Amino acid sequence: MNLAGTTWRLGLYQSASNFATLTLSTFASLTNEVASVAGSYSSSGRALTGEVWTSIASAKSYSFDFNDIVFTGSGAAIVNIKAAVVWLSGASANARHLLGFASLTSSQFTLASGNTLTIQIATNGMFTMV
Repeated sequence: MNLAGTTWRLGLYQSASNFATLTLSTFASLTNEVASVAGSYSSSGRALTGEVWTSIASAKSYSFDFNDIVFTGSGAAIVNIKAAVVWLSGASANARHLLGFASLTSSQFTLASGNTLTIQIATNGMFTMV
């Protein structure tokens, strides 16, 4: 995987998804993304902005950070949200490589129409790679 890829995306997944299976490597292997909702959520998730790889502590440690993402229930609810998954976009589902996931809650929830969900990234980034 080319970590300097230009289009990283974040998608939302249900509790029935296999997002936490550590042996997954491509978008094609993921199951149970939340359903597309016109005006609220598309099946390709949302493109990340402000992506930065930062060397920390030594040249062998890096953190990955990006701007916070806001999803809005516009006109209809986004239902059964449990987790967020970040992947590198590619020409096909098998070319889209997974980078990481975060369980957002202990049980899935619904983002009601008119409400927002902000996925705020920690000050030190989504994760640190050593």
